[in-house]
Amino acid sequence: MSGSAAPLVGLGRALRAQALVAVGDLPLAGTCVAAIVLSASIGTSVPGDLVAAPDAAKEAIAAALSTVIAVYSAVMAAIYGSFRYTIDRRGGVVAHRATLQPRRWGLAARIPSTALGGALVGVASLVGGRAAVVVALGARGLEPATVGTVAVVGAAAAVWGLSAGLLVQAHLPSLFVAPLSLSAPLLIAPLWPAVAAWFPLPTLLRAASFDLTPLGIGAAVGPAAGAAVALAVAWGVLLLAAGAVSFLRRDLR
Repeated sequence: MSGSAAPLVGLGRALRAQALVAVGDLPLAGTCVAAIVLSASIGTSVPGDLVAAPDAAKEAIAAALSTVIAVYSAVMAAIYGSFRYTIDRRGGVVAHRATLQPRRWGLAARIPSTALGGALVGVASLVGGRAAVVVALGARGLEPATVGTVAVVGAAAAVWGLSAGLLVQAHLPSLFVAPLSLSAPLLIAPLWPAVAAWFPLPTLLRAASFDLTPLGIGAAVGPAAGAAVALAVAWGVLLLAAGAVSFLRRDLR
C-alpha cells in the first residue's frame, strides 16, 4: 500500500466503524425523543386566546418561538455530542479502537458522525416545537429554510458537545459542562446583551439567521451576520482543536 493511500484507508475504516454504531445509536434516539418533548412543551405556554389573533401576529409569535426552539435544539445536541463520546470512553470503546487504528482517524470519523446526529436532534426539536405551534396558533408548519438552519445549529452544537467531552473526559460532568458552556451566556443577555452577543451560542444563532430579540439581544448589538458566521466558526474550531489536542495526548484509561 502506498503512503498516500494509507491515510484514506485508515479514515475509511474509522468511518465504517462509526456507521456501524449509528445503526443502533440509542443515545441519539433517546435525545431526539427528549428534544421533541421539550420543544413541544412550549405549546402549553401559548395563551389560548391567540388562536383568534391576526395571521401577522401569529407569524411574529411563531418566529420568536423558532428562536427558542433553536436554543433547545442546540442544548440537546450539545448533550448528545458529549454523551456519545464519553459513554464510548467509559465503556472502553474508544480505548479499544485506539489499539486498532491511530487515534487521529477515530477522531476524524467521529466529528462528521456527531455532526449528523446533532443535525437530527435539531430537526427533531423543530418537529416537536413546530407541531406545538401549529396546534396552539394554527400557524404554518415546517419550512425548508428553517429545517436547514436548525439542522446546522444542531450539528455545530453537537460538535461543541464532543469537544467539551474530549476536554472533560468524565461522563457525568461533561453532560453539564457541554450545554452550560454553550448556553450560559444567555443568562446574562438581559443584563449585558452587548457582551452576551459575542459568545458561542448567540453568534451561532445569528449566523443561522435567527432573531435574537426574544433572547434579550437586539439587532443593533453584537457582530453583524457575516461576522457572526466567522466568529461562530472560530469558537467551534478553537474548542475542537483544544479537545483534539487533549484526546491525542491523554491516556485513554
